[in-house]
Amino acid sequence: MTSLKPDFREMSLHELRRYVLAHRDDSEAWQEFTDRERPNAIYFDADMPLAEQQVKLQELLERHDPTESNR
Repeated sequence: MTSLKPDFREMSLHELRRYVLAHRDDSEAWQEFTDRERPNAIYFDADMPLAEQQVKLQELLERHDPTESNR
């Protein structure tokens, strides 16, 4: 019996994440999940020293006020 896989490209990132967690050995789903862009991701140049990355991340955390997202 052949099972039909969902169209991973049509799934939202949230739906795809749930699918991957439920089907951890599905390499096709995993590949789609890892290929997706993350709109809230923060990227650093690969050659940026780790210490500088840590400073920049700390600055971002200090600027973020979690109480503002509840307004």
